[in-house]
Amino acid sequence: EKYGPNGEVLEDSDDDEDEATAGMSDAQLREFNAKKKAAQKTGFDDDYDESKKGNVGKPGDEQAENEYVEALKREKEARLKRNEEEFGIDGESSRLRFEGFRQGIYCRVRIDGIPAEFIDSFDPTMPLVIG
Repeated sequence: EKYGPNGEVLEDSDDDEDEATAGMSDAQLREFNAKKKAAQKTGFDDDYDESKKGNVGKPGDEQAENEYVEALKREKEARLKRNEEEFGIDGESSRLRFEGFRQGIYCRVRIDGIPAEFIDSFDPTMPLVIG
């Protein structure tokens, strides 16, 4: 149902559905509702897929892929240029001074006096979290 500004019913869309479902058994009603839901989902999926596609061509379209890669390269170059303008010649070291260490930047830690058991059970394929 759609309502107006004063609360009056402008459109009652349930009447058509009630007429269509009148006299149906529970199984038929479930099947009717399942079909209706599937149609709505298909419509939504189609709309969503179309909005996501944009100007991208077919999955195997090499020209579209090349354009996408070129756009990523231009974006990366622009980001590097902005960083160079912002942080000057020092680059990464200047950036670390202002921002601190970001996620994914690791450091080497030297610890003296480690028990032999630690060395024996250490797995270099697993990261060691200290803190």
